[in-house]
Amino acid sequence: MSAALVLTTILGGSAYAAEQAAQPMAANQTAIDKDVGKLSKDGAQGFRDLQLTRLAIFEADPAQAKDMIGKAQAAFAKAKTDDAVFTKAEADLKTQAAMAGHKAMATKTEAAPAAKTAVAWVPVDAQLVLGDDFVATPEKASAVTEANKNLAKGDQTGALEKLKLAHVDVNFTMAVLPLDKTVADIDQAATLIGQGKYYEANAVLKSAQDGIRFDVIDAVALPQKATAATADKTAPQATGTTTGAKNGR
Repeated sequence: MSAALVLTTILGGSAYAAEQAAQPMAANQTAIDKDVGKLSKDGAQGFRDLQLTRLAIFEADPAQAKDMIGKAQAAFAKAKTDDAVFTKAEADLKTQAAMAGHKAMATKTEAAPAAKTAVAWVPVDAQLVLGDDFVATPEKASAVTEANKNLAKGDQTGALEKLKLAHVDVNFTMAVLPLDKTVADIDQAATLIGQGKYYEANAVLKSAQDGIRFDVIDAVALPQKATAATADKTAPQATGTTTGAKNGR
């Protein structure tokens, strides 16, 4: 992951983080409870219900487990028709291990090559991440603070515009689940729960959770560092490039 977050909803939780932008950026994560980008509300709810089902099993509450798995089924059934769903090959997405920077784990996990056939993915969470080279100058720190205020109001466009004007590079990361496989896993878990096979159901739901992948694109492209006027006064040299989306959809 990059050095710091402007906004994240991934893995739940919510907190403002404007003050952290004025400090040297470490691996601190900050969040507010707002959707960023085009997410599937039903998919996100279904994923939460899946997690709550596992929690109910862990707490030996079969009635709650049956209730939550039913809600997960209903949510993902709705998510099938969500226009946020997109198709992409698993090989073009990143694993949890790769995102966390665990190269050894990633290598082990990728012993079985990721599929190159495009399948349907449902976005269940998202985050805006400051670029690796972010340096908290007063101008940029102020832009991040103001961008967080926009995001708190649900104004993603305004937030990105402020970051762009301050030349703050931001990546957009979406957490996605393979739709058909997730639906199949949840249906299988529901059947197992109905049979009283809670251990087996939990194992299937864990497999569904582990199927989460990440799609990363540039949310704000850095402008050219050298203007035409500057170029006339100086010797030719490399200029910053405008980066496009890393992963098309």
